[in-house]
Amino acid sequence: MSARSFHVWTIGCQMNLADSESLARQLLAAGYREAPDLDHADIAILNTCVVRQASEDRVYAKLEELRRWKAPGRTIAVTGCIVGKEGERLRERFPHLDAVVPIGAYRSFIEGLAVGRDPSLGEPLPVAGRTGVSHYLTVVQGCDHNCTFCIVPRVRGREVHKPMRRVLDECRRAVEEGAREVVLLGQNVDDYRDPEGGGGLAALVREVAQVPGLKRVRFMTSHPQDLEMELLELMASCDRVAHELQLPVQSGDDRVLKRMARGYQVRHYRAIVERARQLMPDLGLYTDVIVGFPGETEEAFQNTRRLMEEIQFDVVHLAQYSPRPGTFAADRMPDEVPAEEKRRRLNELLALQREIAARRAARWLGRTVEVLVEGLDELGRPYGRNREGKRTVIRRARPAGTPRDDGIGRGMAAVGELVRVRVEEASAGQLAGSLVA
Repeated sequence: MSARSFHVWTIGCQMNLADSESLARQLLAAGYREAPDLDHADIAILNTCVVRQASEDRVYAKLEELRRWKAPGRTIAVTGCIVGKEGERLRERFPHLDAVVPIGAYRSFIEGLAVGRDPSLGEPLPVAGRTGVSHYLTVVQGCDHNCTFCIVPRVRGREVHKPMRRVLDECRRAVEEGAREVVLLGQNVDDYRDPEGGGGLAALVREVAQVPGLKRVRFMTSHPQDLEMELLELMASCDRVAHELQLPVQSGDDRVLKRMARGYQVRHYRAIVERARQLMPDLGLYTDVIVGFPGETEEAFQNTRRLMEEIQFDVVHLAQYSPRPGTFAADRMPDEVPAEEKRRRLNELLALQREIAARRAARWLGRTVEVLVEGLDELGRPYGRNREGKRTVIRRARPAGTPRDDGIGRGMAAVGELVRVRVEEASAGQLAGSLVA
């Protein structure tokens, strides 16, 4: 009898990706095989997101699809944020669902799967090689903030911080398995405090950056209320730390920010960006913006537009306000902005950001950037990201005139290596260029 196979279907943020990776590792260690897709799996696991209604609807659609997939010997499980929101009610709506697994409660789920398994399956399969170049590592689970629009504290709970020694141990293991970059994750990663020693995020990043074999450290997502200047100074001074800042602003209007309970004003946000760009002029700045929040007047919307024009973000994740049942905004604030008006505002900012992103990308033309090679794209070209987080494709992997035995090998930059690339094309989506000898 061969080992049962599994596939983890994931949507949502990088923290969900990290959770899926953790679950897959545990299943592999328990002797299960990983299938490339659900059609070839015996166990379907959905790792879910409910931050917006569209994400939740995708989960329900996938569960409906799995009605036809379900057959004797096949198992369907759901984990992720929808479990914190819906819990066992999911079984009532989807009777073909076998398991509802709380975030992180993977061991008991796997033990349950093992009941009745053939004992002749042998030793667990090795897990080495799963990590890839970038390893996502959750250091803060949950959230202690109370933004009125956000369901995360309800579905992921209050903050739990991973001890620094455990973070460092996992970083070392990841490097042994091939990782060259570690991404430290938290809903508000700036809140991190070592429960054993008390050190904050800057102390953690400093220690992680010293792990032998590691070439780059990133972290996300930051909160303007909690980000400390010490962290920005460390980013600027340490070669291994990316010059990339994920700093959601959500709105450019102080009255809307107050209704969102974000805990800062626009002037505070500007001050952070100003200091960060003084220290790192080429900083890659990423943000989130919600349009159509209850109480967002046309004047408030225009304030957000002006802020985007002023700050010139590299990437803006834009979304229409989506009421999430159980949040303060959904329960206490009427959703008074009409849907068509939300769409108009969203489309207006999308068009604006496309122009800004193209201008921001153009600043790299003719310059040489440091790229951590992550893999090959659909055309077989090496790609990675520069220190500022911009995706970069290497069009000619072997510079003209260099011998074929230059260490790059068959015209390809090695995955996991830091290489220098001269930028010859730039768009809002990516850069492209050639290796510099």
